Amino acid sequence: MTCTRIITILIFMLCINTKIYSQTAEKLFGENLSKFSLVLQPSLLKGYDVGPGYDVSSNGSPNISFNTNFSAQFGFFYNFYQKNNFNFKAGVIVKTFNPTFNIKISNEDLNAGYDYSQNLSSFEIANQFIFSQTVKTEYFIPINNNLNFAVGLGMSLDIRTSGGDDELSVIVIDYNEQKGRTFFMVNSTEQQVTGSLDVSLGVNYKTNIGLFQIEFFNNSQLLSYPKEGVYEFYLDNNQTKTGVYTIKGNYNGLALIFTPKKGWLKGNSKK
Repeated sequence: MTCTRIITILIFMLCINTKIYSQTAEKLFGENLSKFSLVLQPSLLKGYDVGPGYDVSSNGSPNISFNTNFSAQFGFFYNFYQKNNFNFKAGVIVKTFNPTFNIKISNEDLNAGYDYSQNLSSFEIANQFIFSQTVKTEYFIPINNNLNFAVGLGMSLDIRTSGGDDELSVIVIDYNEQKGRTFFMVNSTEQQVTGSLDVSLGVNYKTNIGLFQIEFFNNSQLLSYPKEGVYEFYLDNNQTKTGVYTIKGNYNGLALIFTPKKGWLKGNSKK
């Protein structure tokens, strides 16, 4: 839904008649700016589905919920081609991927002689880096000689630093039996390579040292999701409850992009 809204906004803005100023993308990168851009984009990892799957317990009360986790992201772009107000770029963005979940279970369901309901949170199901190889098109809408709206659309190939199936179990002390007890287990199947769609909306401003761009973006996985799996509760009286979950691996964030002026490296070396 978020992607649809952003794409609608982009199309609407492209249809607006704007006064044409001299600072087109072609002129900016052809005369003033370096081809390389540095990127920092703090983001939130979002997008989860949790379903019941099949349920053989009588009460059906325990479940899991995922958190909205922070993702540090940084990288670079190479602005390889410009035509009028269009800028084409490619690069690599490194992203952290660390989804966590909380376990919700009542004292009656667990029946371990202690109320664990407030202590079962932020279990880490993955802790990885993603190398996102991105190709993106931007369109600059001039506001004045130094300021542009920037709308973008891109695609990425996302490669994770580890793959395969993961298994996580949670053990508590059963004070009734005076021993450890495994009451929860989660299994996941991971896609090590996925694709994603990126849409963005922002502004850029030309200064004496380079071009500063700030934009809001949404990055959504295409075709396949990074993690899917099954969770299972082992309840009192030999009852079980099993469900399914999907980690979609979508990101919403704020990108800060700096493109230095042409010749900045030579200028620094002289100093």
